[in-house]
Amino acid sequence: MSEDVLGRIRGDIAVMQRALGLRLSFGKGMLAFGILLTVAAVGGAVVSLLVENDWLQLAPLAAISVLVPAGLFLQSRRTNLSHEINLQVLVSVCIYWVVWVAASGYSMATRAGPAVGVVRTALLHATSIGILLAFSLMLVSSALKSRERFYGLGLAISTLLAGMLLPIFDSHYSYPLAHCFMAIGYLTGVAIQWVQLREAVANHAAD
Repeated sequence: MSEDVLGRIRGDIAVMQRALGLRLSFGKGMLAFGILLTVAAVGGAVVSLLVENDWLQLAPLAAISVLVPAGLFLQSRRTNLSHEINLQVLVSVCIYWVVWVAASGYSMATRAGPAVGVVRTALLHATSIGILLAFSLMLVSSALKSRERFYGLGLAISTLLAGMLLPIFDSHYSYPLAHCFMAIGYLTGVAIQWVQLREAVANHAAD
């Protein structure tokens, strides 16, 4: 049997193992990444509580948006990262921006409400809710299609919490809450992937 055929067989076996949860594209490094993002989100919440300037409140998210892709690029140069790992990193940052945009929408609607009128204020709220709901459905749908994307259920918790709780609290706390919701989502994703890794190790030991 030729090397090409053997290579294809190994690839097919790897795909089947990943589909069954016996083999995962990520390792403990992704857990560390999720914990770091959780810490960064908590730090962002603290910064948002301490400062009043909107631009300064944006600083933690801007730093994450620059440093995380830069770190991903450097790591990709050193090791051949899988598509799923790259996707998780980029989706994690993208959802942060989605929740932040929704929080900005709520804050803007509250502050500009008297000036823009009731109808436009309601449209701003509806747009924010629609964005969060749409991304929640996308994350859940993606997670149900692939075991390696179960982390999306954690991120969906962030968007759902934002959609349910941001309208309830004072708009002054919209940005700190956005950071806190992301911290909860990231930590939930870490817990999900930790369980997956334990199951994969247990299945491998049983074999």
